[in-house]
Amino acid sequence: MAALIRSDADGSWLPVREEPKALLAGVLALLVHVAAVVALTFGFHIQTQRNEPVSAELWAALPPPPSVAKPAPAEPEPVPVVRPEPKPEPKPEPRPVPRPVPKPPPEPKEVPSKAPSKADIELKAKEAAKAKQAEETKKREAEKAKLQAQSDAKAQAEAKARAQAQAQADAKAQKEAQAKQAEADRIRREQDELSRKAAEAAASAQAKLLASHVDKIRGKVRRYIVEPPGVPPNAMAEFEVVLIPGGDVLSVKLRRPSGNALYDEAVERAIMRAQPLPIPPEPQLFPQFRTLLLQFRPQE
Repeated sequence: MAALIRSDADGSWLPVREEPKALLAGVLALLVHVAAVVALTFGFHIQTQRNEPVSAELWAALPPPPSVAKPAPAEPEPVPVVRPEPKPEPKPEPRPVPRPVPKPPPEPKEVPSKAPSKADIELKAKEAAKAKQAEETKKREAEKAKLQAQSDAKAQAEAKARAQAQAQADAKAQKEAQAKQAEADRIRREQDELSRKAAEAAASAQAKLLASHVDKIRGKVRRYIVEPPGVPPNAMAEFEVVLIPGGDVLSVKLRRPSGNALYDEAVERAIMRAQPLPIPPEPQLFPQFRTLLLQFRPQE
């Protein structure tokens, strides 16, 4: 059958001459397909595992090449047949060597037991009684130890409570004692202050009384002074006068002269003439008037 090609000029179909090389190419292609089918079939048989199915399309004859007005194409190079490499056969796995099964040990022969004698029975009974007695003794001792521990714990708790109560009582007593001591110190300070004030008042009163009686004594002595002429107005004579109860003069001593001997003699004579001197009648005040320092100035 001749191949036809359509002309581009008028659209008519023109016959194309068949080339003998196209037939040769078709034969070679067919041989390649047949070789591929054989290789696949052989590889399938030598595989140990199942492969995925491979489909191949067989052609009885190559389709005619399209007719073109161009020059005939060059003869295609034959396609090399690629054969799949056969997979190596798996090595057979070594079979496990069975282990020798150990023989079961021989069953011990039953030794006929002898019937226990009466002595053995009594001995076992005594041992059981002793064990029971020891167990009871152990239980009693454990219970006794437990009770003793409870008693000791209770005694310790009571002792601790007593100690705490005693500590609280001591602290309270100490606090009360401190408060009492503080109050006593306050009262004593107040009493001391009152006593000091009273003593100061008494001393002031006595000083006033003493000053008052000293002024009376000096006034009485001045009445007996016969002042000589020519005595400076700033002259001052001081005498130490020792008295006895009642106001009498025991002794007179010039402690500081005035610088005018006539004035000093006149004052000493006046002291002796003015006795008894006016001292307080209270006997408890006499020690303050036993020794007097009397000062005299003219024009007083």
